[in-house]
Amino acid sequence: MFSVVITYYNKKEYIERCISSVLDQNYKNFEIILVNDGSKDDGVDLVQEKFGDRVKIITQKNGGVSSARNTGILNSQYGYIAFLDADDYWSPWYLESAKTVIDKEQNVGIIGAHYTRDKLLIQKNESEIKYYEVKNYFKTAINNTLFLTSATIVKKDFFDHNDAFNTNLKSGEDLDVWFRIIENGGKAFYIENSLVYYSDEDHHQITSIYTDLDRTLVGNIQTLYKELLSKSGNRDFQEFVSKYVYFNIYPYYFDQKTNSQAKSILQQIKIRFSLADYLFAMPTHNFFQKIIKHKYKRLYFKFLFRYIYK
Repeated sequence: MFSVVITYYNKKEYIERCISSVLDQNYKNFEIILVNDGSKDDGVDLVQEKFGDRVKIITQKNGGVSSARNTGILNSQYGYIAFLDADDYWSPWYLESAKTVIDKEQNVGIIGAHYTRDKLLIQKNESEIKYYEVKNYFKTAINNTLFLTSATIVKKDFFDHNDAFNTNLKSGEDLDVWFRIIENGGKAFYIENSLVYYSDEDHHQITSIYTDLDRTLVGNIQTLYKELLSKSGNRDFQEFVSKYVYFNIYPYYFDQKTNSQAKSILQQIKIRFSLADYLFAMPTHNFFQKIIKHKYKRLYFKFLFRYIYK
């Protein structure tokens, strides 16, 4: 039923906990694929010693998380792919809950679950599974994209006919996959139970706020989705792409180093929203930057897309 794809790079401190949470699942029809993305620690030795052949280990040169996930997908054998980062872990009820959704519903393309940073909130005992179909996803996604990678399961056959994770992207590469799955007709479901622990314990992980614009989804979405947008009759999706650019381009627009590039991307938007354009008409020099901080610009866009252009 499930191929569990775990990407691994220098996470020895957390990997035993991660894999144990998979092996402790109440539902047992799964395989575990650990993709060692050129890690420099000896965590893979620990996995081999502790778990043996219960984990399939694939080692590759360091190519980044998208490359590692793609390797896991290519080597998977089951109908659904469950992604898990090496420092996160699952409730014992995670896969069983997902199977409940798959058994009860039709054309399940993607399943998300509620995640938490509080270990005490993870569901430890059996409880009624509460979930819903995310209808009109692109109407709500600008407020909450819902799907965290470690809390997301997708139908494998999507990757038989479509590109997997874009290795050129360093930001938004997971969202790109979720958006394309849903726009291509895969139904989306969301489990409200707290079934995933999302870790922020690794203080060595990358903490820079902004990725180079060329390596982000917002910097490429209009080009990457050009064909998809031309074929799509889904107005909600078309509006979402424009809103996504507005909502995510402003830090680059108000940065003198990336203003010109961001301005060019902004000009390509097909569906425009006048009150959103208004913010970008403001001067970009430091005086205005100090008056209106990024967090207030973000709140402005949230207000626009939640209440004015909903």
